[in-house]
Amino acid sequence: MMVRFPRSARLLNPEAFQAVFKQGRRIHLRGLTAVVAPNTLGHPRVGLAIAKKSVRLATGRNRIKRLIREDFRQHQGRLVAVDMVILARPDLATAEAAAIRATLAQLWQRLAAES
Repeated sequence: MMVRFPRSARLLNPEAFQAVFKQGRRIHLRGLTAVVAPNTLGHPRVGLAIAKKSVRLATGRNRIKRLIREDFRQHQGRLVAVDMVILARPDLATAEAAAIRATLAQLWQRLAAES
């Protein structure tokens, strides 16, 4: 079965991001921080905030965003209904793809354990 990443699974506007930052709690993992707030939509949504200050090169920022979006797409069916904003820390710029996926796996497990 093909799993999609529709617009409804994304945080799209500044108001949605601000709501998560205001109401959410932070989960710190190696290389990234996730700000997580419950939602009433019945499915998870993700927003990415990969700062130029943390990851200098656009190619690096795009690579990280691509990896996070793909991993979220594959795991969204197992996640609880939350809105999350994922922030990158500088050490994520040099991390291998496998290390980033392992960190994301930890995040998904923590979210699933809390449901």
